[in-house]
Amino acid sequence: MKIPNILTLCRLLGAPLFLWAFLSDTPFGRWWALGLVITFEATDLLDGFVARRLEQVSQLGKILDPLADSVSRFTVFLGFLTLGYADVWAIAMIFYRDSIVSTVRILAASQGVIVSARWSGKLKAIVQGVSIVVILAASCLRDRLGLNADELLTYSTTLMWFVAGVTLLSLFDYVAGNRRILAKLDR
Repeated sequence: MKIPNILTLCRLLGAPLFLWAFLSDTPFGRWWALGLVITFEATDLLDGFVARRLEQVSQLGKILDPLADSVSRFTVFLGFLTLGYADVWAIAMIFYRDSIVSTVRILAASQGVIVSARWSGKLKAIVQGVSIVVILAASCLRDRLGLNADELLTYSTTLMWFVAGVTLLSLFDYVAGNRRILAKLDR
């Protein structure tokens, strides 16, 4: 197996470990969860870079990378939802966007059409990744930051609504930017 795909698989295999650590709701678990998320984001940046640098771009990697991104981030969002760090509707908007984009890409690929990534999708990924790290870091450092449990939950749910808004905007940009491709799918 190629190095970029191994990096990508780390995100897939680490997702359940994140959930176990985060849902333990202990200081050790929160720090462990933060470390895993930082690993997720680092491997997300590294796998594509390494694949291009070592000329190890593969069909498997092209499929696994977005899958690993979705699984790892959505696992984090499920943990946030479970412990009250996010509202169900914010998480639902993120899920709907990812499901719609994935379905359109699959339909387009079945007709030999490649749907390219959009700048808004990159922005969405950055906002999601940074926000996840910020929320987890605030959870780990809550006492040092002088936050009580309710303040942390208010802060994190507000940030997650911002994430959901950026994610939804990326869906609108995706649909608008690919309207010609989408029109072909309806024929």
